[in-house]
Amino acid sequence: MAHESNTRAKVRTHYIKGMPLNSAAEMCGVPYNTARNWKRADAVDGDDWDVARNARRMTKSGVEAMANEVLGELAEQFLVTIDAVKKDQKMGAQQRAQILVQLMDGYNKAISAASRAMPNANRLAVAMDVSKFLTQYISAHAPKMREQFIALLEEAGPEFVREFGSTQ
Repeated sequence: MAHESNTRAKVRTHYIKGMPLNSAAEMCGVPYNTARNWKRADAVDGDDWDVARNARRMTKSGVEAMANEVLGELAEQFLVTIDAVKKDQKMGAQQRAQILVQLMDGYNKAISAASRAMPNANRLAVAMDVSKFLTQYISAHAPKMREQFIALLEEAGPEFVREFGSTQ
């Protein structure tokens, strides 16, 4: 059965906004297997719905806040481990040094990984924030254009992921 051209975009939008795929498909009158096939095909074409969904989640909490939380927890564990090493009277100097070197290495790798991952995630999050701002602005200042703008945004969703979410 053929579906309207914008049905796929609607299923994608509902999914990205957090709805389970089966619920998004049902809401749009599409069989679950069709929605799953669309999702899989789009991922092959460079529009990974899960990347877009995760980027949307990050815009809510903020990429930096999320990264800082993870690194903060790692830093806490780092300090707890250092404290335990200091208190262990039976541990030799060589073993202490080895543990400290491993801790620093792990912490530095985590910081490096976070900084490498954040630029692209941040680009997509910013693009999505700008889209949200424009939707609100148009709603307030040109309400007659709102529906058309939202429809264009839904169609542009895959392009947003390709343009701002890829690891260039």
